[in-house]
Amino acid sequence: MLLKTKLKSSDPLSAFQLLALCPALAITTTLSRSLAIVASFLISLTLSALLVSLLRKRIPTKLRVPVYLFVSAFSVTMVYLVMRAVFPLTVAALSVYLPVLAVSSVTVLCLETFSTVNRPGPAVLDALRTGVRFGGIMLCCGLVRELFGTGRLFADPAGGGGVRIFPAAPLSFLSHPAGALLMIAAAAALIQFVQVRREKKSGEDYETV
Repeated sequence: MLLKTKLKSSDPLSAFQLLALCPALAITTTLSRSLAIVASFLISLTLSALLVSLLRKRIPTKLRVPVYLFVSAFSVTMVYLVMRAVFPLTVAALSVYLPVLAVSSVTVLCLETFSTVNRPGPAVLDALRTGVRFGGIMLCCGLVRELFGTGRLFADPAGGGGVRIFPAAPLSFLSHPAGALLMIAAAAALIQFVQVRREKKSGEDYETV
């Protein structure tokens, strides 16, 4: 019942919200990097949602956004320190894109629309749902960019190794930063198409009734 009611208050994924992924998508040149940034995003978002939900009754209305940014920065810093101790090469490969997660508009939107008005349980579930949704897009982006941009799969975060799938990269431009923008455009077009089809189907069902 919780998943059917409480989580419906989250805003659906829109093409506009995909623009928030631009900094993260820039680093998704390989599947391993994508997995690292997705794991970091999911953990930091969930921790931020939990903290904001626990503090929701103590956060002044006029200071909500600064508090969200502070909590998000704290969560990302914790993830960064742990990853740097355990996976130093991965953190080096992610460069500045890992700290950028602290000011992601996706995080602020999730905290503002749901975590600040719900208990910790539903807030954590909503954060996980949001993280998996956006993380899925980043993983797909990394898979396509690595496969068709380099002709390999499963390269390490530094870009070495991997399994050669194609003799040469079929679409080498996907491995460049502009390739991420093309992936965003493709994802936005797909989401828009699906939403239009759903609205059309809902309208037809309503007319039938």
